[in-house]
Order: sequence, then structure tokens, then C-alpha cells
Amino acid sequence: MSAEQQEIATFRAGPIWRDANVRTGPSLDSPIIELLLPDDGADYRAEVWTVGEEVVEGVIVSDIWLRLSAGGWCSAVNFDQETMAQIPREAELPPGQVARADR
Repeated sequence: MSAEQQEIATFRAGPIWRDANVRTGPSLDSPIIELLLPDDGADYRAEVWTVGEEVVEGVIVSDIWLRLSAGGWCSAVNFDQETMAQIPREAELPPGQVARADR
């Protein structure tokens, strides 16, 4: 297997629209490891997604969490909802797989 094939495939998560906490796991109880601020120039990528704790932000409700390529987990409510509707199904973390901390 080549080095290119060993790289982890990623998908586009896009920019965030609000201050977003990056956590060690897909839960509001997981420790915060970073705060991301809105920046139209920042285009985030993710490795996988999983169903985690439900997050409510105004009228947006989601239990989808993304493991960012840069490390850590971030709720889908922080990203453009049209972009989130297009995340690849095959990037879902398999059921029962332990979500790893990234930092």
C-alpha cells in the first residue's frame, strides 16, 4: 500500500458560522481542547462523523459530531447546514468503535 493510500480520507466540513468548541469526544461533557472562531477563510475538513450527544443552537438541533482532520470533535450545529446535509454516509464511524481523543 502506498503512502497516499495510507492517508486518512477526509471530507469537507466547511467554515463555521459561530464560536465552536472542539472537544476530546462527541459529547458536551468531553473536555474542550480548542475554541474555533468564525472565519470565512477557514475551510475545515473532517475524517469521520458519529452520532453523539444532541446539541441545540436556536432552531438547529443535531446529534452529529465531526472528528476534525486537525484533531478533536465538533458538533455539526457549528457548520453550514446545507454542507452538513451532504457529508458522506460512508464516513460514519462504525458502531461500537471507540471514539479516540485527538490531542
